Amino acid sequence: MSKHLLVGLLSVLLLAGCKKETVPSTASEATETVGRISVNNLDFNYLNSKGQITFNDKNDNLSSGITLRMKKDSVIWISVQPGLGIEAARMLLTQDSVYMINRLQKEYAATDYRFLRSKLNIDVNFEIVQSILLGNYSSQGTEKVMAAENMQHIQQNRQSLLFDYFISLSNNKLQQLNVQDNSNGNSITVKYNSFNNIGNVPFAHDLAAQVLQKGQVTDFTLKHTRISITDTSLDFPFSIPKDYKRLTFN
Repeated sequence: MSKHLLVGLLSVLLLAGCKKETVPSTASEATETVGRISVNNLDFNYLNSKGQITFNDKNDNLSSGITLRMKKDSVIWISVQPGLGIEAARMLLTQDSVYMINRLQKEYAATDYRFLRSKLNIDVNFEIVQSILLGNYSSQGTEKVMAAENMQHIQQNRQSLLFDYFISLSNNKLQQLNVQDNSNGNSITVKYNSFNNIGNVPFAHDLAAQVLQKGQVTDFTLKHTRISITDTSLDFPFSIPKDYKRLTFN
């Protein structure tokens, strides 16, 4: 796994979403009104998921299994497992830090969200990453609600970012999210499909996303095989072996 591929994989995982399959004991009807918007956001304390991701750009094609764990508003933990029980990479995101381990090359990175912003050319932070992973809607910045066929279309301005949310009127779930950075024209488009319930809350089984940066297109999909949410604390193990080399990024 090259340094370029590890950065690309991180980009994919940060902008992906979750398939929800296993019915957890803590999920319940969660329709809420945020301003003038009716939405079914997933609420939880801890989330645990397994799935498969594909990634394609002009330099790399990748397919791998992943394990994803989250503590709401606190931690996102990802293990990349191409097969045979072998872990190729591990990632840990907190509110202010980004950590990565490349086990195949015995390398690691310890940085912050300025690194992600420079690599993705999008002004991302933990809250944006978490919302995209969950397919959740949040009301922030200057907001405008517009009419759209069978959809609630909400447009938000958050500093240099323009968010377009398209929420279905049939299940009050986010169907598509467009994020554009007005400072450079780069964009992310995420589509959520194949909805099924966690308890009484519908959630997308499949996600397809496209990142456009500097005129180059990256496509990826995420399909999860099982997922659960719980109030029981999960572990987020992350230790760096002493013989691993620290990566530096220009």
